[in-house]
Amino acid sequence: MTTVLPDSSDPVGFTCACPARTEGGSILLFYRYWANSPTLPADHLSKTKDPQALADFHQQLISQLQLGGKFRLATEGYNITLGGTGSAIEKYIEACSAHWSFAGIDLATPKARDAYFKPTPGCACAFNGKASLRVTAEITPLGITNYSPTSWSSVTSLPPAEFHELLEKGDIPLLDVRNHYESRIGYFVVGDGTVAVRPAVRRFSQWPGYVVKHVLGNDMYKKPQGIATYCTGGIRCEKGARWMQEALENEGGSGGAPVYTLHGGIVAYQAWMEEEVKAGRKKPEDSLFKGRNYVFDARGAIGDQEAVSACHGCGRSEDRLGWHSLL
Repeated sequence: MTTVLPDSSDPVGFTCACPARTEGGSILLFYRYWANSPTLPADHLSKTKDPQALADFHQQLISQLQLGGKFRLATEGYNITLGGTGSAIEKYIEACSAHWSFAGIDLATPKARDAYFKPTPGCACAFNGKASLRVTAEITPLGITNYSPTSWSSVTSLPPAEFHELLEKGDIPLLDVRNHYESRIGYFVVGDGTVAVRPAVRRFSQWPGYVVKHVLGNDMYKKPQGIATYCTGGIRCEKGARWMQEALENEGGSGGAPVYTLHGGIVAYQAWMEEEVKAGRKKPEDSLFKGRNYVFDARGAIGDQEAVSACHGCGRSEDRLGWHSLL
């Protein structure tokens, strides 16, 4: 039976002990801000004021389908990572597709569902078979109380193919919106091989402070080409990139230059690149994401790229660096 907890720590390793060993399983990574596109239909807006009712919906599915993961629900939306067996995940997605909280999202085809839920190999065991479900003030704390973007449409969200094309040009500043321990084991480069700027922050709530100290007033970020940003699954860029853009505009130094984000984050880019390689349109070395993608579960990291980092103790190549070993 899956245990539903108010909160739990990240496991550091796991061995699958559930039916996913034979039938396979997946881990989903998805989120939604009600106010962002695609916006929630007006007839459902009143329901967003009661996130506990939404929590009850997910808790029922957790118990019924033996799911593990992290569920963060708020009046602004939801942020969810969960794992389960193949059959459980299929039933979960079916239930979600019929629920009001997913109204307006294109889930009509298997391709559309994969694009939104972003499945990767795994199961509930990656969360020790436990589910942490919480109703919170924010689904991803930015560190700015009650911040909401002035305009959700002010930042351009690019699908992986267009983001790849943008970086290939090599003439745009590239900012990693993740924590330093994540960017140690994997990061994007632009076309000439220049590595993305990787802020030395330990948590997302430190991002605004980093922007104030290192982005504002920096001529590097005043180029007419704009700024490109990315994160694991897209959610941190939703507010992080918009807060940065607003700060630059208030400073008067951005000149209205565009700010871009990677739609679906690194997870979506890895899935796109995998398809490109399978179709023979690209080679593995064409990927502009180098290393592996850090994830907040016992898998540690995902992706098939060679390690770009080393153990800080012995110097051996390593791609599963934990946050506790890098502080």
